Amino acid sequence: MNRIAKKIILSVISLSAVLGTSALAADLSGWAVSDYQQANEAGLVSYSVVANNLKDNITREEFCELVVNLYEKLTGEDMIEPDVSPFEDTNSMAVAQAYCYGMVSGTGDGYFTPDRLVTRQEMAKMLVSTLTASEVDFNLSDGYDDTEMLDAFSDSEEVSSWAKSAVVTMLNYSLMSGVDDEIFEPLGSTTREQAISSVNRSFNTFGDGDFSLALPEITLPEDGAEIEEGDFSVEWTPIEGAQAYHVIVKDADASSVFLSDVYDENSVEIAEGSLVPDKEYSITIGAVIWDGSEVYSLPVDFTYKSKAPIPNSEYLAEHPVAQGLLDEAKNYLGVPYLWGGTTPAGFDCSGFVQYVCRTNGITIPRVADAQLHGPGEYISRSQLQPGDLVFFGSGNYASHVGMYVGEGMMIHAPSSGKVIQYTSIDSSYYSSRFIGARRVVD
Repeated sequence: MNRIAKKIILSVISLSAVLGTSALAADLSGWAVSDYQQANEAGLVSYSVVANNLKDNITREEFCELVVNLYEKLTGEDMIEPDVSPFEDTNSMAVAQAYCYGMVSGTGDGYFTPDRLVTRQEMAKMLVSTLTASEVDFNLSDGYDDTEMLDAFSDSEEVSSWAKSAVVTMLNYSLMSGVDDEIFEPLGSTTREQAISSVNRSFNTFGDGDFSLALPEITLPEDGAEIEEGDFSVEWTPIEGAQAYHVIVKDADASSVFLSDVYDENSVEIAEGSLVPDKEYSITIGAVIWDGSEVYSLPVDFTYKSKAPIPNSEYLAEHPVAQGLLDEAKNYLGVPYLWGGTTPAGFDCSGFVQYVCRTNGITIPRVADAQLHGPGEYISRSQLQPGDLVFFGSGNYASHVGMYVGEGMMIHAPSSGKVIQYTSIDSSYYSSRFIGARRVVD
């Protein structure tokens, strides 16, 4: 079986395996999974690229890191490291190497402008220059006689003369494509995952020999896990020859919120307080191998849940009637929720608080919204005292009610399938739906 056919089969298998699990990380598109995994197996990626949002646009300096990796994997040689940077605005070794090997140029007057986004035509030029420096066998377009693919785009005339040969070459080898069927957008930017894809395809097309760098595989937590707030461990399979590991945790916006380097271990402890509860995150592990190659795992998604509060069964109120409410209410802990229920055989939310109030000589309406607008004194959240009724819903309409017992907790009948229990009103679900409170104790 030839190398390209083998890679296509492996890619389909890998992609199917990934898409069969939970949703991918926020910054890795489904179409990019195969190229991303292949690029990692070839050691083509870099930490500064993976640690940032892969769906955001790549900078000139970051792209230099990718093409330097591409050169070294195509040639099997380590690039010479210049002693001095040729530019005043960056000390990046990758930029210096790419410049000295003729793979990239500056922006004038000794500057490189490393943080400027690389344009699509610049990317094409840098890739062709890298293939040229690598001395691989490819047909370089002259930019005049074989431009059918470029001419199919309505903005083909916007490609600069210095980039036209490179753009046509990239299109002819299917290493780049338009932003859609009609637009190439030569001055537009490209995302990090798109750049990784083009570099990977360049290696697949012009590299010789198989590659099989093992990728770290995250074994803990499992993909899609729910982790309760507190310290937790991340573990992964060790990689032979790894000198260090990068641990990258990103939030749902694909921003890195936890970065750590680990030596001589294949696990790390993430301490409580490092992440925000009730948020979704992804973890990626990178291994830095002795020859300088970097390989990264596919991301694992997890949810970091709020720590379940430990309820106090002896909540106290200063007012004796309020204390009577608390004492009566706790007698029904564990009673199942029953829609329309108003007795100890089963309660719904408003039936429960009405029953507890009635047994203490307090009359309130039957349903939650009527209770919110019924007898007693309307109070703010900051005024809450044990025995007050707390309401949840939308706007000025209450769809749920509980009884505040103190310490940020309420006792209530939550919903079908659950039982009467203590719950924090500061949990993300209830705090976002809190609409008011009412004091029914005189």
